[in-house]
Amino acid sequence: MKPQSTLINLIRGHALMTSRMGQVIVIGLLLIASTLRMADLATAPRGFSDDEITNIRLVDNVRQGDIFVFYPGEDGGREGMYHVFIAFATTFLGEGTIGFRILTVWLSLLSIAIIYTLGNHLFNPLVGVLSAGLVTVNFSNILLARSVSSDAIVMFLVSATLLALARSLPVYRRTRVVTSTIVSFAALGTLLGAGFYFHPSSLFIVLGAMLYIGHLLYIRNVMLRQRRSYTGFAILLMLILAMPYVISTVNLPQYAAGQRILAHYGDSVLNSVWEGLRTIIYSGDMNPLQNLPGRPLFDAFSGLMVLAGFVTCILRRHRPRFMLVLIMFFLTLPAALIVENSPNFARMSVIMPQLAIFFGMGFYALIRAPIFADVVFRRMAVGGVLLLFLLNLVWTWSDFFGEWRDHEAVMPLVNGEVGQIAHFLDRVGNEAPVVFCNDSWKLTQPEPTISPSDKTLLMMNRSEFRFHEADCERSLLLTNGGERQRIVFFSEEAREAVHPYLSEWLSFGQPIIGDLPRNAVIELDTVEILADRAGEFTTTAPFSFAPEVADPMPIAPPIRFGSNLTFLGYEPNIERTFNPGDLVDVITYWRAEGELQPDLTIFTHILSDPVTPAVSRHVIGVNPALMRDRDVFIQVTDVNLPAGALPGNRFISVGALRETLGERLPVLKDDQARGDRIFLYDIDVLEEQSTQARGG
Repeated sequence: MKPQSTLINLIRGHALMTSRMGQVIVIGLLLIASTLRMADLATAPRGFSDDEITNIRLVDNVRQGDIFVFYPGEDGGREGMYHVFIAFATTFLGEGTIGFRILTVWLSLLSIAIIYTLGNHLFNPLVGVLSAGLVTVNFSNILLARSVSSDAIVMFLVSATLLALARSLPVYRRTRVVTSTIVSFAALGTLLGAGFYFHPSSLFIVLGAMLYIGHLLYIRNVMLRQRRSYTGFAILLMLILAMPYVISTVNLPQYAAGQRILAHYGDSVLNSVWEGLRTIIYSGDMNPLQNLPGRPLFDAFSGLMVLAGFVTCILRRHRPRFMLVLIMFFLTLPAALIVENSPNFARMSVIMPQLAIFFGMGFYALIRAPIFADVVFRRMAVGGVLLLFLLNLVWTWSDFFGEWRDHEAVMPLVNGEVGQIAHFLDRVGNEAPVVFCNDSWKLTQPEPTISPSDKTLLMMNRSEFRFHEADCERSLLLTNGGERQRIVFFSEEAREAVHPYLSEWLSFGQPIIGDLPRNAVIELDTVEILADRAGEFTTTAPFSFAPEVADPMPIAPPIRFGSNLTFLGYEPNIERTFNPGDLVDVITYWRAEGELQPDLTIFTHILSDPVTPAVSRHVIGVNPALMRDRDVFIQVTDVNLPAGALPGNRFISVGALRETLGERLPVLKDDQARGDRIFLYDIDVLEEQSTQARGG
């Protein structure tokens, strides 16, 4: 039969749908689904939530060889296979917001195709198309498909397991020409066994599969007895694959899925169930990461069709194909409803395939009612379901790309401001050097929380991106001799905390205005200003070598140190009279003449005599490992005078040090070492006033 005549027959009421027509329609649905799930994938949402960042950090652990069945965490633990899966995929697909999300998008699209195949296999093409259509435009499923979470793989596991059961085991009262091969049973056993390592909901999926097999044995299905050896093979394969999981559960019960599931079973079980069921067509999940707050899982009419399909399956429960969907629905329902912070639409993905099949069955049962034998009513039913799909499509598109994307509650939860910065840097690339204001590079031990600069790099989709790091509060890095560069502040508080002297330098730049947080990125070009300032130092900022190696005669900067470091000068126009306990700011300028040692630091001494330091400070405000030739950094070193410091004249000396070796860099004059420090200027410490004098 030609497709044109098939469509005519459908409209006239002589046919419902053929398999070929169903395949054509589902291809269109997959195109719509891919558009909804992949449009603006890099920026919708704009960044990663803290939970997603935790998963990404575990992916890094996998790459380093730390592969475990369970990863411990504040939430009780996480199964490790998902992170292995993502690590393998991103090796080929790349990272960033696209790289980490694209795999779950593909799994979502594959799940829609499987749901269509399942509905077609169990019932007919119309049920398959309607089921796939419901999931295609489902808002929460679109959000889940864009997340870096093991919840995103659950719908695939459930739908694939249902299809494997339907293909392997007899689901019809009479023999139907469907070939069951060893491949079908191998797929079933693999899905059931491997699922343990992806998500705790797999426990319920396995229980559902085992109960269905038990149901077929109970009703003494002849065809099941004929496939008994194959069924045993699938169960054996599942047990073999699950054995490491079982052993890990015995050894580490606190991280096992069973422990995490039982932790939510308490006095609030009935309330969780009620809240979960109510939100399907009424109030919705209020978590902005999983839903537009207040939006129900389905519209009211779709919810009624789901209920009608559920009732239809209950009435026909004596048939194995209806019982398959019912058993899997009832056995997985606790995993969807009895969860922390119920309702949780992300966890409801474990029942999404069953609900979709119920929807298809509900409409199919409706259209087969006697009233729809009339051509006019059947046309109205077909037009109604098409209109329902279009309304849901427009509703979902408007809510996702309009209200949800820019919702005030979503941005902080997905680190949206950092995501805006990452997207900007993705667009501009390496056209100008970038300095991240980040002081966590100094830490030698891993932080419990990830720094904003590392979050930015996680969210970027460029594989090659060059950047510098500085703390920016008391250090300013001017790249390539002060040529055009961009300085990134990750918060308004960080920008306001900059030392006033460095703020004057920042005032020469301009904040970039656009889809960025306020004052987040400042563009700076100070070549001429820096050159003039360095020229002034030759006459206004003299220094001297240490007295033990040369006479203290004034020398004009610059002066070279070892390991490609040059001292350009210091700021002479500063306060030089202090009281005991005051902070002394020493402002120095340094330039890299090539690669610097990663353990480089700058020491500043306040000496009571040329040999004895009264107080010292070892600090560097830029990451030397990322500096390049001609990079200049300005450092404001605050040195705290002792509260009991004696009055008198004090000397300021500075130098460079390799911290891991404890070796000072030599000061070079005509390529000859002239000690390991230089003397800048002296300060006066006043006599400490008496308490009465202070009071007066």
